[in-house]
Amino acid sequence: MKKYFKLLLIILLVAFAIIQFIPSGRPANQPVAGQDVFEIVEIPAEVGSLLKNACYDCHSQSVKYPWYSYVAPVSWLVARDVNMAREHLDFGKWGELTKRKQIKVLGEIAEEVEDRNMPMEIYIRMHSEAKLTDKQRELIINWSEQLAEKILE
Repeated sequence: MKKYFKLLLIILLVAFAIIQFIPSGRPANQPVAGQDVFEIVEIPAEVGSLLKNACYDCHSQSVKYPWYSYVAPVSWLVARDVNMAREHLDFGKWGELTKRKQIKVLGEIAEEVEDRNMPMEIYIRMHSEAKLTDKQRELIINWSEQLAEKILE
C-alpha cells in the first residue's frame, strides 16, 4: 500500500510540475495614456482608494498579480476572472466608453456593490483590504450615481 501511495504522490508531483508550462492566458497590463478613469474623472480620495483596493486588480489595466497567479492551475482561474472582469468594466479604458455606456456602467457598479456581488467573496478572502463596510459601499454607490447625473448634464 505504501508503494502505491508513493507512486501516486510522484505522479501527482510530476503532473503539477508539467502543468506549470501550460500558458495561463493571463492578460497583460496595457494602460493607454489619458484613458483611465482617474485621468478623466475627479474622484474623491476615499472613493478612489476604495476603487483601487476593491476593483482595480480585476477591472483595470493596472492589475497587480499576486504570487499565486503564477502557479497553475490557480493562474488559469485568475486569468479567466481578469479577462471576464475587463469585458464587463475596464477602468483603464474609461475614456473609450461613450457617455451612454459610462452611465450604464455606473448604474451596474452601484447595483453590483449594493447587491454585494462585488467585490467577489473569493477575492476578499485573499485580499482583506478589498472587504467593504456598509459605509464604504454607500460611498461607492453615491459616487457612481452622482457621476452618472453629472455625465447627463
